[in-house]
Amino acid sequence: MNARIVNHIRNVLGIGEEDIPVIYDSFLATFSECVEKLRAAVDPPDYLAIRAATHMIVGFARNVGAEDLGEAAAALNAAAHAADPDACACGVAEICEYYDRYTADDEFGATQP
Repeated sequence: MNARIVNHIRNVLGIGEEDIPVIYDSFLATFSECVEKLRAAVDPPDYLAIRAATHMIVGFARNVGAEDLGEAAAALNAAAHAADPDACACGVAEICEYYDRYTADDEFGATQP
């Protein structure tokens, strides 16, 4: 699990140790669903689907303290609002990179609580 997110869940949200894995797993499950929707929506661009998925990512990312992910999703949402296919493709790739980082146990400040 990502140390920064675990610390945010513990210290900011006040979630007990036994519930941290549940919250973290919920974050990853929702993130996974959104990534799949983004991958399907990028070519050809489905701007409404991109906006819906990024709206969800912004919300849950900020709730668990993943501000960098939230900012990337907000930028992708803006690109979808602007109907910019190139910016959307780049933004989806960036979100997918975040997903890979957050799901890897050995990267991105990962730790086991």
